[in-house]
Amino acid sequence: MCVGLHDRIAASHARLQRGRVWCRSCGRSTRVDPVGALRHGWPRCCDATMTIDAPGEREAIP
Repeated sequence: MCVGLHDRIAASHARLQRGRVWCRSCGRSTRVDPVGALRHGWPRCCDATMTIDAPGEREAIP
């Protein structure tokens, strides 16, 4: 089986592998296929791109 660039990127990072994204504005979370999202566009919520950083993993912004 041929593994493409998107598959390699998705497999390279634990936060991508868990398949969950969060909205920084409202806190909503959703499951995501990281390979599909890398190929076709990342999920959006509250008019912004969702993040792979869970709320407890984010650094405080001054």
